[in-house]
Amino acid sequence: MASATDDHRTSDSATARTEAAALFAAAARNDRAATAAQLHCLAASSLLGAPSGPVPATTDAHDPDQLITRALRILGELEPEDFAHPDVLAAARHGRRALREPR
Repeated sequence: MASATDDHRTSDSATARTEAAALFAAAARNDRAATAAQLHCLAASSLLGAPSGPVPATTDAHDPDQLITRALRILGELEPEDFAHPDVLAAARHGRRALREPR
């Protein structure tokens, strides 16, 4: 899985969406995430329209909030016209809601 860095905008929208979707999916599978947060993460992953696939086991071991934050950061690095896509905006909203859920 390619990693987007924090110091530049992601130039490939499809790659960024795929990476963010994988991180949301990993957070959804994380046992430490609240059920409502898991559902928000599943919705976010689905909205990004990326094909689902295996996520490395090391990604699953992270704190779910860290995974969600990384996914949101990736989406935030998209060019404005890519970020403004309704599916990306909705995925970001679900990600923010997931972070607000108590554990």
